[in-house]
Amino acid sequence: LFLTPVFELLPLATLAAIVISGVISLVDYPEAIYLWKVHKFDFGVWMCAFLGTLFLGVELGLGISVGISILLVLYESAYPPTAVLGRLPGTHQYRNVKQYPGVETYDGIVCIRIDAPIYFANTQHIREKVQKYYRRAQEQLSVSHHQQDPEEGQQVFVANEEPPKVQFVVLDMSPVAHVDTSALHTLQDITSSFRKNDGVQLCLSNPNPRVMHRLVKSGLADDIGRDHIFVSLHDAVNYCLSHMDAKELESMHAAASENTARELSDDTKTDDDLEVGAEKM
Repeated sequence: LFLTPVFELLPLATLAAIVISGVISLVDYPEAIYLWKVHKFDFGVWMCAFLGTLFLGVELGLGISVGISILLVLYESAYPPTAVLGRLPGTHQYRNVKQYPGVETYDGIVCIRIDAPIYFANTQHIREKVQKYYRRAQEQLSVSHHQQDPEEGQQVFVANEEPPKVQFVVLDMSPVAHVDTSALHTLQDITSSFRKNDGVQLCLSNPNPRVMHRLVKSGLADDIGRDHIFVSLHDAVNYCLSHMDAKELESMHAAASENTARELSDDTKTDDDLEVGAEKM
């Protein structure tokens, strides 16, 4: 402060050069390059803080960067990651089908993982994702049911005449640390929608004690069915497979009984026709 009169008569260009040389040392170029390579959103926040501080001042620049950071946190919370899971061959581990393309999936079963707590801000997004994965699995079943004849290029039906349907949707609740009342209402709506419109059963796997407590208190555990809430995803898939196998065997027995009854009816009719013909002669 005692030397300010010395610098008072310096040209403004000289003072600007002194300020710029001091500011340049504060700009962390390697960190900016690192953020650009690793995470583009963080680089955007860094640039906003830098430009805001440079042109608007320190307070406004930092305020803008903090506000953008809060918006990014809210966005990540409102749109949490979800994934369709498949079983790693030879194991009981289930992983993201996009990350591990060689995983095994089962026709009629959709395994979905929600990688965040479920609360009022993301319930609609999660509902849409579950519906999307269900519709995609149903479309894949329909496409596999109608295969293209490689020689004639015509559609042919495979196995059963009726197209197969998705029968179970399994939600892996392991990463879900918390649910609120909005989440409970959303799960209730999903359960009712699947059951009424498509006859699909919703199953849950490995909810933590807090989540399970709220499922029980709200009555949702009884609505879903406590026998459809499992300790692990592998147990849930085994139950679904056993249930589908039993249902298929039952339908096969019913079809066999119907065919037998039809054959007996045709034989009886043939005998009656022969008797009537013999009487006329």
